[in-house]
Amino acid sequence: MKLASYSKPEFPVPPNPPPAAGAAAARVNSYFLHAGQVYVSLHPQSIVFILGSCVAVCIWDALNGIGGATHFLLPEWDGRGVASPRYGSVAIPTLLRALVEAGARREMLRARLFGGGCLFEAMRGNDSGSERLGDRNAEIALEILAKERIPVVSTEVGTVRGRRVVFQTNTGESHVSSL
Repeated sequence: MKLASYSKPEFPVPPNPPPAAGAAAARVNSYFLHAGQVYVSLHPQSIVFILGSCVAVCIWDALNGIGGATHFLLPEWDGRGVASPRYGSVAIPTLLRALVEAGARREMLRARLFGGGCLFEAMRGNDSGSERLGDRNAEIALEILAKERIPVVSTEVGTVRGRRVVFQTNTGESHVSSL
């Protein structure tokens, strides 16, 4: 499979499970994406996230039914240590490359953005001029997607509560619930 050739030891894109059918498919055909991961699916599948200040970037090509997502913790890799998808500046380009290598057409890609919250009261209303982590995560995602010319069709960022997101890889549909 093309996707397997893309996997790198530092941050592999998990292989696709075969599509399932019926009611069991809804349970079996979902993937929980942890922070610091990138995932792409060639088959209709749900990707599930739990988000606070982290951001999930979900990108899909509805024409070809290919989609994927990344869930990152920090905005930019500073060049020290290992470049990993824990950083938005690494995660989003990695996701875009994996989608194209899986057969998605770049001009058909669309994105949704979730997360970037500020869950702790002590960190809200900070007048010191320093940005909140969730805000910086959302901003870096929007900057990279704009630079890469990927249209963002919706954003749900910056709340004071955690979120559970379920994203459909083939259609881009999503369901968000507050925690």
